[in-house]
Amino acid sequence: MKGQRLRFWAVPVLLLGWYLLLGARAAYLHLGDLAPRNRTEWTRRLPAARGFIRDRAGRPLAITQPGRRVFLDYSCLKPEHHVPEIASAVAELTGRDTDAVLLDFRSRRSKYMVQGISFDDRVLALVTNSARYSGVGLERVLRRQYPLGRCLSHVLGFVDRQQAGAAGIEQQYNRFLQGTDGFIDGTRDGVGREIRARRATTADPIDGAHVHLTLDQTLQLKAEQELAEGVAHAQAAGAQVIVQLVKTGEILVMAATPDFDPERYLEVPAVVWRNPNIGQVYDPGSTMKSVIVASALNEGLITPDSVFDVGHGSWHYGGHVLHDKVYGRVDVRTILKKSSNIGAAMIGLLLGNRRMECYLRGFGFGAPLGIDLPGEERGLLSPASRWAMVTPTRIAIGQGISVTALQMLNAYCTIANGGRLMRPYVVSKVVSPRGEKILENSPKVIGRPIRPAVAAQVREMLVSVTEEGTGRRAAIEGYTIAGKTGTAQQVVDGAYSQTDYWASFVGFVPAEDPVFGMIVIIDRPRGLRTGGAVSAPVFSRLALVVARYLELPVTVPADAEQETL
Repeated sequence: MKGQRLRFWAVPVLLLGWYLLLGARAAYLHLGDLAPRNRTEWTRRLPAARGFIRDRAGRPLAITQPGRRVFLDYSCLKPEHHVPEIASAVAELTGRDTDAVLLDFRSRRSKYMVQGISFDDRVLALVTNSARYSGVGLERVLRRQYPLGRCLSHVLGFVDRQQAGAAGIEQQYNRFLQGTDGFIDGTRDGVGREIRARRATTADPIDGAHVHLTLDQTLQLKAEQELAEGVAHAQAAGAQVIVQLVKTGEILVMAATPDFDPERYLEVPAVVWRNPNIGQVYDPGSTMKSVIVASALNEGLITPDSVFDVGHGSWHYGGHVLHDKVYGRVDVRTILKKSSNIGAAMIGLLLGNRRMECYLRGFGFGAPLGIDLPGEERGLLSPASRWAMVTPTRIAIGQGISVTALQMLNAYCTIANGGRLMRPYVVSKVVSPRGEKILENSPKVIGRPIRPAVAAQVREMLVSVTEEGTGRRAAIEGYTIAGKTGTAQQVVDGAYSQTDYWASFVGFVPAEDPVFGMIVIIDRPRGLRTGGAVSAPVFSRLALVVARYLELPVTVPADAEQETL
């Protein structure tokens, strides 16, 4: 009895539920905010070509090459066409195996089966020669290429799979380079082909602007060659070099090793992408002595003839011992020429903590210089209020402070430039595809840490370093060089290593009226490890190339050189 009653009411309840669902659906369709859908509507993106990157002479360093993505659409295959012939043509132009293309044709898994990308104009015949080919479609694609391969990789950077800048100039100037994509809004027929008569909207792509660098391709190639030879000769882990125009701050050369191929950037560890010239800090060693001497001269605390008693090779101060290879009473010229640690430390104490910090920051240490590249480090310079008793004596010899290669070179270019600190830059201008200037960089003074007369005194003393001191191997034929060697222990596991060193040389040419400055840093050389033995010869070879390339007039006649020898 009870089961009969359940069956009696089950049917009406199910019918009622069914009618309620139908009513709810009808109300939703009638009253709901539903946008109409049309499966024949079609939008196609038209990619914009990325702008070129060129060197200072207009030579291309990064280009965008148009190509075509080849795909199969079996629904458009005409029965009268010979499929193996089509497959053979596709295979030849995409680099695939003919049998693989045939298999894709006959599988009919999709109307869009990508076969590859071709940069050969013959691929157009696959869609224009309808008498022989069908079932093949093309899409325009753009590929970023770097004609010089690994050259300038740290400066140029690379683009990711979405063609967006991901490092270097490609990243820093991405908003200018990338352009604006176009599009087509239209209608397709039942088999997916566009009905051109019903094309609603077309917006042409706007190609990206071209970025012109201050760097020179010829000098860069030579610099990278010299750097590679220097690393091999010293059995080193890596090296860096920068060449900068003294009076403007323009960078002519910026190279480092190890480097990478921008088109295959995923084949190397991400740490290799970093530009070590601006993104890696190091203890500068004795190259810092020139900055400390210039600061003390500017304060009137010393003169080039001031004499210091540096003792007999060791000096106790602040509970620590400082060693030296210079003995007895020496003047400031000799302190720089012979690279006296104790003499530089004594000058640092005369300068005092607060004044030393102010001058270091005035020379551009401890803060980014503002170069137009991503990833610039500020360096490590703690406030003077936190210094220990011994700190000023160690900073004076290039320990207890970390700088970038660009910061150290820019400081020496400041001495070469009469005390004017310039903002370094690598991009001269950005030009639209129609030739209009969108952006133009110009020289900019960002500081004046020392007076011109003081800068001239330091320049004169730095000449003696390359003529009689630790930097003799940096000398070049026909020109007077001013510069300083540096040898610094690397910090490994929180302590100064006894085996790993930074060897460097930084200077400018010609010393009388400097045109360019250069820094060479060798990372962990084996065997000879001083800046004078390892880095100075690389400086010499490359500086001669740069001087002749820039057609600088000879400042030291051959007769004078013979007399010096």
